[in-house]
Amino acid sequence: MKKRAFRCRNIYTAVSPELIDGYVICEGSRIVFAGTADKAAEHIDGNTEVLDFEDNFIMPGFHDFHVHSLTGAFMEKDGVLRHANSEEEAAAMLYAKNSDDSGGRWIMGGAWDNFRWPGTKLPTRESLDRYFKNTPVFLLNKECHGAWLNSEALRRFSITRDTPDPENGSYFRDADGEPTGYVHEAAVIPMLRSILSEMSMEELSGYAEAFAKTAGRCGITSVGDLPLYGVRAEPAYRILEDKGKLSVRINFAIDFKEEIDEILRTKEAYSSEMLRCIGVKDFLDGTPMGHTGFMLEAYTDMPGFRSEPMIDPDHLKDRVAQMVANGIKVRLHACGDGAVRLGLDAFEYAKSMYGDRDLRHCIEHIEAISPDDIKRFVQLGVIASVQPDHLPKYSFYEHPFHTMIGEERMRYSWPFRSIADAGGRLAFGTDYPVTELNPLRGIFRSVTRLTDELQPEGGFSPDEKLTVHSSLQAYTYGSAFAADREAELGSLEPGKLADLTILDSNVFECAYDKDAMFGMDVLMTVVGGETVYSK
Repeated sequence: MKKRAFRCRNIYTAVSPELIDGYVICEGSRIVFAGTADKAAEHIDGNTEVLDFEDNFIMPGFHDFHVHSLTGAFMEKDGVLRHANSEEEAAAMLYAKNSDDSGGRWIMGGAWDNFRWPGTKLPTRESLDRYFKNTPVFLLNKECHGAWLNSEALRRFSITRDTPDPENGSYFRDADGEPTGYVHEAAVIPMLRSILSEMSMEELSGYAEAFAKTAGRCGITSVGDLPLYGVRAEPAYRILEDKGKLSVRINFAIDFKEEIDEILRTKEAYSSEMLRCIGVKDFLDGTPMGHTGFMLEAYTDMPGFRSEPMIDPDHLKDRVAQMVANGIKVRLHACGDGAVRLGLDAFEYAKSMYGDRDLRHCIEHIEAISPDDIKRFVQLGVIASVQPDHLPKYSFYEHPFHTMIGEERMRYSWPFRSIADAGGRLAFGTDYPVTELNPLRGIFRSVTRLTDELQPEGGFSPDEKLTVHSSLQAYTYGSAFAADREAELGSLEPGKLADLTILDSNVFECAYDKDAMFGMDVLMTVVGGETVYSK
């Protein structure tokens, strides 16, 4: 069996904040030793491959617990627009990437952010029509809760001035009642499903392979893949696994609305070390940035309006209880404080019915929370699945939350330290493609709570800063625990799977330096003892 020894003066095991000057040694797919150099000799022989990383940094592979892998892969292929500073610039960037397209397929770029644009104005079909007259264009926004379409896309979906808005969604219209090309929330869902239904699983597996390679370049060895609007892709992942090309572990969830028998069948069918179904996921609300996050009290800038949940509360309780009775983990998207409470209430109800089954349910995002609900995470055994790079990234003093939800509620936006100090568990992710697939950005954000311009001084809600160790642990062991895989992933310990990330610099020395963190190189990514990426 192949044996490899990784030598480094800075080894972070995730068991403690203390770094080890020593070796991580794996035999086959498993770690056999992780410790100081003086104790490593008995594990190294003439057939051991020794790789010396000197003063670099070895850590457990990043486990990004919240991604939408295929959606991100589509955007990478057709055009990521998150850095465009205007609608016109975004349209021109998309054309530059797709100028040779013949019009025979959908263009699926995205991640545009109108809050970076003058006046934060939403885009229209006209700007896309100047470049794409016959090619349908469908561009999810940064939050993946809205989409920008050109006229050809609207035509293919038969969206006209007479098309009624769906429940919990809308087709934005101009002063004359014509569709502008922006569609919101539930209006997006059938469109995305329709586009993806035209693709074969073999075609989707190509996108999945591209995502896996991107993950390797970012030092990510495991992901929690979540269905975007119920679209399922696990057969495409299985194609890769069968070909030996699945180079990132995928712990996926399927739609909360699937029949119980189908969920149980999927969990049984997908249970390998590389590809595993770990539960179900659903949306309780949208996002406060779109005034669709469900709040306990009215939005500051919209008196009398607090949005509505996307699911009936009584049905949610009954459905969660049904999941618990069948041993199924539930992950609930909840951005607004009202949605967070709704989810916790459902988990509490299920616990009162069936006791503590240690299913490690998750609340996703937590962009706002009542202080009264913070302690309930530990009381209910619910994991806070959060994404530190969702924190304000630019122009802090102009961030919409100041006017949308007000300063008092902003104090409890992304309350990582409060949840951790109360005894709750954290699992970190990126929410790619909502943010970049780069955990190092999230580590910087978690320990500083600063924007890219280093605002505000001292950090946003500085009491919520985490230590470097707590941040790294949430991105490794915390996510492994949330996926029920802490016995084999998440730390560098003998017997565990040999998933390693090797960085060019010591994160404990660089974590507070934005340029160092954002520019840090991943030197090597190892999954199951095999190198899947090397710089």
